[in-house]
Amino acid sequence: MGDSSSQRAPGTGPAHDEWAGRLVAALVFLVRVAAVGAEPSGTDPTDAEALGRDSPIGRLEYRPGRGLRVGDTGITLGGFTTSEAERLQGGDSAGSFGEAHFFLSFDPLPRVHLFSELEAGTLATAASDQSGVRSHLGLEVVRAYGDFSLSDALGLRFGQFLTPIGLWNPVPAEPFVWTTSEPLIVEDVFPDTMTGAMLSGRAFALNGAFSYSLYGTFLDQLSTDPGESPAPKSPGAYLGWASLGGWTIGASYFASEAKTGPWHNLGGVDGLWRPNERLELSTEAVFGEGTQSNGALWGMYAQAVAETVDTLYLVGRYEHFDPPGSDHSINLYDVGLTWIPVYYVRCKVDYSIADHRDELAEPGLRWSLSLLF
Repeated sequence: MGDSSSQRAPGTGPAHDEWAGRLVAALVFLVRVAAVGAEPSGTDPTDAEALGRDSPIGRLEYRPGRGLRVGDTGITLGGFTTSEAERLQGGDSAGSFGEAHFFLSFDPLPRVHLFSELEAGTLATAASDQSGVRSHLGLEVVRAYGDFSLSDALGLRFGQFLTPIGLWNPVPAEPFVWTTSEPLIVEDVFPDTMTGAMLSGRAFALNGAFSYSLYGTFLDQLSTDPGESPAPKSPGAYLGWASLGGWTIGASYFASEAKTGPWHNLGGVDGLWRPNERLELSTEAVFGEGTQSNGALWGMYAQAVAETVDTLYLVGRYEHFDPPGSDHSINLYDVGLTWIPVYYVRCKVDYSIADHRDELAEPGLRWSLSLLF
């Protein structure tokens, strides 16, 4: 899931509930299997080598959630798989099992890093508006780039990478976010990825660090989401400050060349505060014109995450979004739990409430299980 704009027909009663129950049962079984032998909370997962073997090219090491290190070649293989289910307020339901992403990284030299993320599709999907279970397998390039670092202050990234706007979108993969769905300002305003080049770096001070990113797209996307229309040219910048006191602030600017008409300009601000290891507060806002549609918009979210007991986190988020060309703003509330019994297992359940039903925001219950490998 993670797509709040999907529209489905109402549920079809007992037959629909039967497949939904089977899907949830299968996901619960996977959680139990993955949690067997879990290390105590706080254990560094890099200390636990699950499999290892000496070979002519060096030691082959596999660590759950960290991937397979292929000897001394500088190659690491990893990824994650996610299964999801949702039950919306109108009775619509859907589920997916076995969406897989694969990571390949290669470090041929100390200051050169190559990375790619491939999406292999979904093993099985079911929904109340379709008969039977379907499979959507294929291979899609999500990210593919090279990092060339001259120093901490100057590095070059070239290829297809996540658009560095705000806090949420630069997160490397779905398992590392706190809820099953993205905020509306991330999902429906600008493209997730861009293809081009980025200069970035950081400078350290006594009480923190300043970071910057300057980027632009000038190449065709390696693969494009059918729901997105990436701009031919889209430069942007991000500036951030991270304090040793546990808080960060940032500002974004993103310009996109419209296929017809003038350029679109989008601004953003964000902030994050971690007063201790058990509490995280974050907020993000955007304003201007995005790439997905013409017209002014603005939106924001504020999110709180608190570890209630070891490995169990309470998550709450409020969103406000004024979409372009609409007379009605959207207010959305999301409350849920995230369970991380071990580093490589992420289980989330959350319930969203909206002040009115909209094609962009459908309230309901959502659940997901992610396994890093």
